[in-house]
Amino acid sequence: MEAFTTEEFEQNFKALYRPLCLFALRFTNCADEAEDVVQQAFADVWDKRHTTGRILNLKAYMFRAVRNRSITMLSSRPPVEAADSLPDVEDGSIDENIRIAERDARLWEAIDKLPPERKKIFLLSKKEGLKYQEIADKLNLSVKTVENQIGKALKTLRQAAIRIYLFFFG
Repeated sequence: MEAFTTEEFEQNFKALYRPLCLFALRFTNCADEAEDVVQQAFADVWDKRHTTGRILNLKAYMFRAVRNRSITMLSSRPPVEAADSLPDVEDGSIDENIRIAERDARLWEAIDKLPPERKKIFLLSKKEGLKYQEIADKLNLSVKTVENQIGKALKTLRQAAIRIYLFFFG
């Protein structure tokens, strides 16, 4: 049995961690639980590296392991009173959910590459839902500066979105 090297494992961890977390999040609806699921799945693969045969497609294996762990976690939760509060686990096909997770990970990578202040302003607007005036007041900036930074962030992210689209569909 041939086990993967530490370097191979580290490369796969770096490449797959964020997409797997976003994938798990679709099941758990909790970022901390999603990260726990992914970390445990990687730990299991690492622990079993010498006792199982070489995993030919680690990416597919990890997405399946994360899906199974997420479902197991959901089934171990105490029952909820209303079915409306349950996450839509089978929203689409597994392949579609994987594509969405990978797309989202690439988008977050593009957001992470924004200059720190621009990223902060962008996330306050888009993630926190603050209005430009609220951001300006919070960061002691002019509204015009906030508008300019959001505009520049959106331009950068549009270009990244085109690259992401071409990667998946081009």
